[in-house]
Amino acid sequence: MTITVKCKLDLTDGQREAIDKTMEAFASACNDALEVGREAETTSNVKIHDRCYYDLREDHDLPANLAVRAIARAANILKDPDREDSTVRPSSIDYDGRTFSFKEHDWTISLSTVKGRQKPITLDIGDYQKDLLSGRDPSSAVVFRKRINGDVTYYAGIHIEVEEPPPNLGEDHDWVGVDLGVENLATLDDGTQFVGEDVNRVRDRYNRTRASLQSKGTKGAKRVLRRLSGRERRYQKSVNHRLSKQIVEKAKAEGKGIRLEDLSGIRDRICGSYKLHSWAFAQLRDFLKYKAAIAGVPVEIVDPAYTSRTCPVCGHEEKANRKKQAEFECQSCGHEEHADVVGARNVASGGVCQPSQK
Repeated sequence: MTITVKCKLDLTDGQREAIDKTMEAFASACNDALEVGREAETTSNVKIHDRCYYDLREDHDLPANLAVRAIARAANILKDPDREDSTVRPSSIDYDGRTFSFKEHDWTISLSTVKGRQKPITLDIGDYQKDLLSGRDPSSAVVFRKRINGDVTYYAGIHIEVEEPPPNLGEDHDWVGVDLGVENLATLDDGTQFVGEDVNRVRDRYNRTRASLQSKGTKGAKRVLRRLSGRERRYQKSVNHRLSKQIVEKAKAEGKGIRLEDLSGIRDRICGSYKLHSWAFAQLRDFLKYKAAIAGVPVEIVDPAYTSRTCPVCGHEEKANRKKQAEFECQSCGHEEHADVVGARNVASGGVCQPSQK
């Protein structure tokens, strides 16, 4: 599994100027490559490369491998139906093993730029990033900048490979079952529930504001909607990071693996409100997987079919078992429990292969 370690850069004025100029050249090269791909009606990296590689190097004064990375980014954009008409802004650069290097002994990197190789560039990082990077030889990264409180801050997203623990732990090994839902984003098989009223209150506020702006339909309202969307994505990312961290820490402390329901079609399976459709469940799953891989905690994906209406005690499956959104009462043995906990318990046991015969 490839994960990205976000590292703040401590740049000199000269390094900052070199990176800024390289971002401008890289973005321009990407946009030229995009135009070439559109004119040639191709998304092939090789075909775009053949048509414009030398022109990009000459026109934008890019090092050879940065021109190659610009073409690769353009090809990937053209392959995405949602992005094929977009353009690239001068805010990031893709680096490979020939244009980027990492030195653990002094926690620095070096980067190729249009103004020559910049080294050493100091990483302003803490123990968490150092633990992830220690003993590794990363060969790719993305350098990007973000405006925070009016100041521009530069980062390197350094890519490292983390080996995923095997999911098969044996019959005697225990698992933490995770059920994803609407009112509570995640419920564990022991009854632990994550994210309740506070997050729902924030989601309600975003939804009301979004509906009000959409009803206006003005240019100003659309600009505010874009800003709102960015804030909401950042909020979701923050919550998903905290939530996934807590679940992984709990599983590791208990010596268990994590079983997570397959998210395929989750928005179709669970009828519901905007709360379901507006949350980044795939992001939460990805955060769980990569944090678990770092912690050495196995993750297994389970078919969620019938898990919310099958009794974890007697195995009886019936739609009537799920009395309400949060209430479960088995029509066979009478077992009562929170419906999300029932789902998590069934996920922890490996799912329900098929409904029982009644």
